[in-house]
Amino acid sequence: MEAKFQAVTRSVLRIVDRTTDTLALTGLAAMVVVVSWQVFGRFVLSDSPPWAPETALVLLAWLGLLGVAIGVREHAHISVTFVTDRLSRRVRTVVLWLTPALFLVFGIYLMIQGWDFTQLTMNSTLPATGLPTAVQYAAMPVTGVLVTIYSCLQLLNVETGRGALATPEDGEEEGENRDDQ
Repeated sequence: MEAKFQAVTRSVLRIVDRTTDTLALTGLAAMVVVVSWQVFGRFVLSDSPPWAPETALVLLAWLGLLGVAIGVREHAHISVTFVTDRLSRRVRTVVLWLTPALFLVFGIYLMIQGWDFTQLTMNSTLPATGLPTAVQYAAMPVTGVLVTIYSCLQLLNVETGRGALATPEDGEEEGENRDDQ
């Protein structure tokens, strides 16, 4: 039963990870294109497109919040180990458990409050693009869902980092330790 759970978890997590990474990379590429076009328009054509700054801000909001979720997944957030390194092994274990638990609370908060805020902004539009303002704020509940998923899995001792999902088909050995890289 546990092997089946692990296999299903890995498959679902691989899809979620690839989707998240694809969204982040596509958003980053789009932001580079939009900002470059804005600079080109302003300094070369002397006519900056009015939609460019607003579009760049929407993309920045999405990239920043998706970065939070990716950081939780990869255990890449800044941590100060000065104090925890001096704690006993038992207390350090509690602190290491507390980190994903607090991220879980944060993810749930983002889901609930982000959803409410997105709903509140559904009827207003962004002035330059005419998009619903909710497009900008929808990044909050999406990030909340991702952070909640990654935190729950980490609390269940399922490794969520990129190397954890490697399979022999991906060209890596199943038990390979990725911490060395």
